[in-house]
Amino acid sequence: MSLRGESRSNLSTFTLTCLDGWGLMNRWSARYQMRWNKDAVNPKSVWQILYQLLARVGIKLTNTPPKPQSSAINNFYPDFTINPGTKGDAAIRRLLSFVPDQLVFRGQEAFTKNPLPAEAPSYSYGVGAAAHPIISGRYQDAVTASRARAIGQDEDANRIVRDAFDWDLLKLDIDILEQDYDPNLSEEARAQERADALLREASLRAERGNLVVPTNVGQELLDVVGFTDARCGVDQENYRVQGIRTLYDRRQGRYEQALTLGAP
Repeated sequence: MSLRGESRSNLSTFTLTCLDGWGLMNRWSARYQMRWNKDAVNPKSVWQILYQLLARVGIKLTNTPPKPQSSAINNFYPDFTINPGTKGDAAIRRLLSFVPDQLVFRGQEAFTKNPLPAEAPSYSYGVGAAAHPIISGRYQDAVTASRARAIGQDEDANRIVRDAFDWDLLKLDIDILEQDYDPNLSEEARAQERADALLREASLRAERGNLVVPTNVGQELLDVVGFTDARCGVDQENYRVQGIRTLYDRRQGRYEQALTLGAP
């Protein structure tokens, strides 16, 4: 965090610049090699490794109140190494690439959440006379990976291959493949989880639209929200909030929020 004052004719400003959890992890880098699960002694799951990394910058990883979690984040024990000089945010992104769960920071705490496609919306915009209004909206379809493949090997070095499919896209003859090889995937169940995670992550990272609304102080990343915008024929569709940016128009004295929308 930094504080800065500035003065000019008929104007004085006070600027407060802050870092969120990602910014803090970007400032942190490994001073020596760190490795987990080199052998079977005291194994650590993906969630436990993430807990230890976030603690390096004073952020507590919590699951209170409980959020949906994948099986992989608590039952996958990868041989995971961070080399000296590696930035903390890069290490976390690589660790999270093993699972479908995503990370959300909330003050001095953080939590993981498995963004399940059947999650019910927690809030609605543009529905009814007393609804939270939509100032402007843009909505679009996105073509993403239609199948994903995870490749590993068992203890006898036999190849393990598992696939996940988006049948709706495949019916349109869209054949886009995402794949990953990881020798840590020594069981078919873990390989299938990775394939499912690859396909889900590809769908989530595709931008499905943008929305500008009066500021909603309760809006949080990864929330599923419902929208009705009759101006573009959108009727009670669900999206997941992947980005939040709060804007202030000094001339009109008005706060607005720009939301980046992804697949629910």
